[in-house]
Amino acid sequence: MRRSSCLSCPPSFSTSSSTDKSSTAWPPEPSADDDLTTPNPRRKRALPMELNLDTRWQILQDVHDNGEELGLPVGIELTALGHQLSEWEPLRHLRHLQLELENTPYWGRRLRYFNDAPWWYLNEFEFADSAAECVTLSFTNVDYFCRVWLNGEYLGEHEGYATPFSFDITGVIRHEATNRLVVKVWSPWDSEIEKNAPELRTFRVKRDLVKGTYEHDDTLIARDVNPVGIYGTVRITSTRGARFDGEPRVSYELDMDARQASVCFAGELAAAPDAKLELELVHLSTGKTIAHTATRIAEGAFAARFDAHGVRLWTTWDRGHPHLYELRVTLDGVPQRPRRMGFRRVTLDRTPGRTAYSLNGHPLYVRGTSYFPDVYVSSLSPQRYRRDLLAIKAAGFNVIRVHVHVELDSFYDLCDELGIALLQDSEYNWTHPVSDAWAERMVRIYSDTILMLEDHPSLITWICLNEPGVADVLFDGTPNNRAMEVSPGPALVDAVTALDPSRPLIKGSYCEDDPLSGDSHNYLGSLHGGEYTEIDGTTEKLNTEFGVDAPGIRSNLEKEPDLERRLGSLLDGLEPIQEYQYRLLKHYIEHYRLQKDAPNTGYVQFMFIDLSPQSFYGVYDWWGVPKRGLDALSESNQPTAVMLRVSSGRADSLWFVNDTGDQLPHLVARWSLRDGTTGALLDEGESVPASCGPDGIVRLATMSIAASETPVSFRVSVFDGADRVIAENRYERLFDHPRRLEGHPDRMSHELGMRLYHA
Repeated sequence: MRRSSCLSCPPSFSTSSSTDKSSTAWPPEPSADDDLTTPNPRRKRALPMELNLDTRWQILQDVHDNGEELGLPVGIELTALGHQLSEWEPLRHLRHLQLELENTPYWGRRLRYFNDAPWWYLNEFEFADSAAECVTLSFTNVDYFCRVWLNGEYLGEHEGYATPFSFDITGVIRHEATNRLVVKVWSPWDSEIEKNAPELRTFRVKRDLVKGTYEHDDTLIARDVNPVGIYGTVRITSTRGARFDGEPRVSYELDMDARQASVCFAGELAAAPDAKLELELVHLSTGKTIAHTATRIAEGAFAARFDAHGVRLWTTWDRGHPHLYELRVTLDGVPQRPRRMGFRRVTLDRTPGRTAYSLNGHPLYVRGTSYFPDVYVSSLSPQRYRRDLLAIKAAGFNVIRVHVHVELDSFYDLCDELGIALLQDSEYNWTHPVSDAWAERMVRIYSDTILMLEDHPSLITWICLNEPGVADVLFDGTPNNRAMEVSPGPALVDAVTALDPSRPLIKGSYCEDDPLSGDSHNYLGSLHGGEYTEIDGTTEKLNTEFGVDAPGIRSNLEKEPDLERRLGSLLDGLEPIQEYQYRLLKHYIEHYRLQKDAPNTGYVQFMFIDLSPQSFYGVYDWWGVPKRGLDALSESNQPTAVMLRVSSGRADSLWFVNDTGDQLPHLVARWSLRDGTTGALLDEGESVPASCGPDGIVRLATMSIAASETPVSFRVSVFDGADRVIAENRYERLFDHPRRLEGHPDRMSHELGMRLYHA
């Protein structure tokens, strides 16, 4: 379960329902250690009681937005003549309303009414725990704005969609009668366009909501899609006795050898003048306890510290094992929510010529992909995440960029378990309001996200801004550094650094020359026009976006009559588009890997799976069926890879790349060159044995294959000393690069949110 954003905010970012902690240092000084072994005998144990409110909801849409004025939170007669309020109707599931009420929730102007007026939710329930000393109402996800009333009393409001929030309802809940919980929810459209440029609305609309899951109308999220509703879990929890005020925070420091960790568990204790706190650190794979401590803590701020010896480090799957631990917490004899964690040290070295990651003191070459599996986050599940993440590993990726949104808890848990590192975006994308008030909202919401996700060892970087000012660069040719230099960039950097100094941040992704950024985006042959071969002879330090979109298989597209009808005859010619995606991805990946550390230190392909039926950037379609582009990853994106270097119409050398930490001796490459039309063998060969060190790149052979009128294909395998294949690659029609697709990227259907190519 996530921490409560309302109860655990640090002093500078507390919300309206938080206690003011502005005079409290963070972390607080520890209380005196008492080696006591029993809870306070004078106090009852805090036995929690929970009521799940995920069912029995009713909804109505307040089409004139006058429900508050009419007294809807208190309860009025909905069928009375005059006020024009809708009636309550049952809601089957707590998830985004478009998923519940529309058959096709991914496109179409009919979806706009979901956001034209607010929605009201009603749940009537009974809760009997008259001995409770504290009762809390908590929500995990409400998209986007909400106000909450219980039994006619206003509790407060919240903004966001990904972070949880809570209210103390101790004095409001009724223990011997029916309770009436009412929530108003809305996620409005934006109207203001920067520079009065309606022809560029997609890029210049001032996005007032701090969420990346709406109206990204560049064939990513359709024009009329703006998710709204309560999802996740709604709970009532009661406790008595000692309890934490919000979620304590866990931090650690590693010694020079990264074998010993000094762990700090810090927070606030409520309603307990003297409580016993026990902490046990357990290695999850072995079940072995590696540290245990018990101490007395007093009401108010506390910090309990202990040393853990012989810790094993979390790392990515291609570098070793992602070791995880569980911090088991007991307060006055009552088990609290355990905290899963991992130990690792990550750095990001940035100079004018280099942007490079180090994980646990070793280079981490980034083989990454962007992940945005569905615009409706509430549609996802642990099973769906596991399917995708296993496919991501099989494709060779060790890093995921979570692009301008936040996933559910289970996604981050699985990345921890599977050893996949994460770059986590904020919701800032392209153009936003420039007021101080909006910047404060942005900082508060991203700060809540950091507090929610900070325990996950897989998360190695916070990205503050995505492509700030890019619309001006693309369409005016004049850089706009307002977001980076004025607002909200500086405030975001200060907030992220203060909250989490243990992770590096990227201030503005795409700002290659910025000293706190250092990464590039490159869409030559795709969104930027031109041909993908124009990257030849260029260099990039760290690329965090490249790719091109291609529809998936015809049988899936034909499941959606609107898409099938608009694509028309294009459905008969999908193979060239899919082949183009494959060739572009392969060319880019090998271009970067052949520059390993000279100066390239990684790349992030955009993106792994389509986020809706009509958005085609993935190498898997929305239904989970692979496209031709997946072959580029199988051939060129694995931890060990072999590839040709091609320049000026000639393949001049054969290279082996090793992104693992292993020494690889006795490498031998065997290859064949064939006529690309007839398959006739033209040449074959074998390299002399070579060795490649950890994180190395080595030339296996000098080649001399020149372009000719006859197309050629090339296949190669690399064997180790035990004659096992450790890398393979293939090149069909080696020198014949397809031209950029007709109609790409300029043509799209805005109502469908779909690329049209030449349809």
